[in-house]
Amino acid sequence: MVGKYDIEIYNNKVHYFLTVKRNITILQGDSASGKTELIRLIGEYEANGNSSGITIKCDKKCTVLTNVDWVLRLSSLSQSIIFIDETASFLKETKFAEMVRGSDNYFVIVSRDDLALLPYSVEEIYGLRDVSGLSKYNTYKKVYNEMYKLYNLSDVCNKVNPGLVITEDSNSGYEFYKQIYGGNCESAGGKSKVYDRIRNSNKESILAIVDGAAFGPDVGKLMRYLSATGKKCVLFAPESFEYLILKADIIDVPKAVLEETYNYADSNKFLSWEEFYTDFLVQNTQRTVFRYGKAKLNENYKAPKIIDKIKNIMPEQIISSRN
Repeated sequence: MVGKYDIEIYNNKVHYFLTVKRNITILQGDSASGKTELIRLIGEYEANGNSSGITIKCDKKCTVLTNVDWVLRLSSLSQSIIFIDETASFLKETKFAEMVRGSDNYFVIVSRDDLALLPYSVEEIYGLRDVSGLSKYNTYKKVYNEMYKLYNLSDVCNKVNPGLVITEDSNSGYEFYKQIYGGNCESAGGKSKVYDRIRNSNKESILAIVDGAAFGPDVGKLMRYLSATGKKCVLFAPESFEYLILKADIIDVPKAVLEETYNYADSNKFLSWEEFYTDFLVQNTQRTVFRYGKAKLNENYKAPKIIDKIKNIMPEQIISSRN
């Protein structure tokens, strides 16, 4: 399944506006913000149709997956947007993660817990907020709700000159960042180890570089820790190292591939956009001097001109930490 989909769900009391564009979207946020009611409305519409007094507008079927025969039901669904409440006991099961991989459905999951088995994006973790007070709604008596990002990491907000640079990657990405940051750069050896590496460091200032396209399960715990301790750490979360290469104009990449990735990264083939960008880069550099491999960085990517191209698309706020 590919594409970006707007969803409207409403009755005479509440009205929801959502947009989904990746295979996994997470709804978190405070209690009583309407997440459970959203799931209830979809389920009631499925059971009773138009007689429920509920309207759903979307180009794809919206459905609710519950504990009842969930494996069988999920196996039968195709080209649908599947909503799952946090009460579903299978959310943290390996079987569910295995069925998400290769599925041609999108999933919208309500969960305040971190779902470690699912590589979802930091950009696709949302809360719901009441926007009834906006001028275009305030003459109506409904409660209007829309999505908002919980973690806006697309830009680095604080300038940093780190005593330590931690990379999620231990292969090509780490090799490249070490060219920029030298001896200050260390690999955490995987996204799940970034948190412990930051927590155990005694450095006063840290820059952590992670693949935002799959770091969603780990970002909440890390941000809560930094907020509670006041530890100085800037999180740089581009989609992936491969995304930076594609964006740096090193090879010819159609503009739409990066700006409208949702139209290219088929959920049936790619579990995350990180996988899509890696595959695209590998396929499009096979017969060039920039042949890419994730395990070891091609020496041509270490050439000064290429390093400068990638550095030029990294945030200005971390420029003081570059060589």
